[in-house]
Amino acid sequence: MKRRERAVGNCVEDAAFSPSQADGAGVSADDCKERLDAMAKLAGFDFYLLSAFPRGDRTAFTEKRLISNWPQSLVGFYEAADLFYCSRLVTAMKRTIVPIFCEEGSFAGSAANQENRKLNVLFQMHGLKNTFAFTLHDADLKQYIFAFSGGCPMPKREQAMALLYGCMELLDKVSRSSSVEDGPLETLTRRKIEYLRRWLIS
Repeated sequence: MKRRERAVGNCVEDAAFSPSQADGAGVSADDCKERLDAMAKLAGFDFYLLSAFPRGDRTAFTEKRLISNWPQSLVGFYEAADLFYCSRLVTAMKRTIVPIFCEEGSFAGSAANQENRKLNVLFQMHGLKNTFAFTLHDADLKQYIFAFSGGCPMPKREQAMALLYGCMELLDKVSRSSSVEDGPLETLTRRKIEYLRRWLIS
């Protein structure tokens, strides 16, 4: 065994969360919900949201929302409002890599209009007053938002670190199990597909 292989192998075994624990262990949506629910409750939050980060022309909330325990009526209203991509929360996350904490109105837009005020009231009525959120990338460099909401104040540093690390473990486990199922990691972009079509025609 080469020195580098031995060093890499030793580091893997010393890791707090070994990648070998995730290999072959499929993660269901119910497992994800249970883990997110447990992490949220441990930090004092009532609600959680896992979504893909809104980019380009795919900004609809229901397309981006992967897992949440939000009331269905709130999800429907928020989808109709179409403010997720330009919400205070997403705007703040575009400017920093550290977790953020928003008091009131985190999912509304930054404009001071009547629609945003209604949205703030609706979120507060459902118990989503304050939100602690951060973004993470999976092994394929896809970006995700983890948001925990409720009436509690900003979590202490230890709680915040536990939430962040717990979500990193969950995302790693999910991305490993889905990459095994999906097959090859490389995907063709629209541009590459179009180029191949033109090349085949000529």
